[in-house]
Amino acid sequence: MAVAVVLFVRGQDWSVLATEMRSRPPGSFAILVGLAMLANAVAVLAALLAWWLMLSAANADIAPPTEGSGLTAVGAARIFFVGQFAKYVPGKVFGFVLSVKMGRAMGIPAARTATAWLLTLVIGLLTAASAGLVAGPQVLGGSGGWLAAASAVPLAVLLLRPRLVNDAATVVARLRRRPPPAITLPGRVIRRNVMIQMLSWLFGGVQLWCLAIALGAPPARSLPLCVGAFALGAAAGVFAVFTPDGLGVREVILLSALGTVLPLPAAGVVAVMSRLVVAVSELITGGVGLAVTEVLRRRAGSPARHIRSGGAKVGTRFGQAPDS
Repeated sequence: MAVAVVLFVRGQDWSVLATEMRSRPPGSFAILVGLAMLANAVAVLAALLAWWLMLSAANADIAPPTEGSGLTAVGAARIFFVGQFAKYVPGKVFGFVLSVKMGRAMGIPAARTATAWLLTLVIGLLTAASAGLVAGPQVLGGSGGWLAAASAVPLAVLLLRPRLVNDAATVVARLRRRPPPAITLPGRVIRRNVMIQMLSWLFGGVQLWCLAIALGAPPARSLPLCVGAFALGAAAGVFAVFTPDGLGVREVILLSALGTVLPLPAAGVVAVMSRLVVAVSELITGGVGLAVTEVLRRRAGSPARHIRSGGAKVGTRFGQAPDS
């Protein structure tokens, strides 16, 4: 990922950034970049909460999310934060494989982890599409005003008919050549997950907005544009299988949208800066999160003891099913 980012930014013209920094009060640019990193960290934590809710709901009947059971909040967080690193590997399959493998180590059936992963992905894509329509009026001008109202339609459908998410997950599973979801989740879980993922897209867009206004974008006009563009760019990056975290694909969408409120050279700088801020913020958040969960796991757990039962090993390390 580091090599890809270096190659990506090497040819970027940074003169517009230097000019903008000279025209602003000292420290204001650093404050906006810091706020952007903080906003993206909040977006990551909201995504973690959505994952935890989905995984615990998928295993509610076999692994209640309480200490001593197969699934704990610490265990779900460990899977999520490892996935934050795995998504930077091209191929889009490593995060899925690692999630299933780590889930098995905690006593979670592979089908349940796969279901949670797939439903979380589907809701993320659907909510991103809904949030992305907010950028329509800015990108299309006066003819795109209807998109602002239309952006509420997909969200309303998800909230009123949440079971459609299960049907969509089956379609996505077929397209990605994965097994269909093993279970059907209740509507209240899906509704809650939809709202949390919308919150994640909002803070992700605020990250981009902070960087845009740092280079001179009008604050009020650019906020809905940044929220919608970031959501669409991130969703498009999911389908860019052979690039690390959609590198290049997201930036093309951001550049197209930001070009309506900034000169193209400045829009290009904002798009590249957003990539750097998101990568650094995610890696720091993931690293700190893994460190915290490791400390909690070691404090609450005892050394693993394995017994053989019917040819299978049953562990007692924290986050795994206890001996019975």
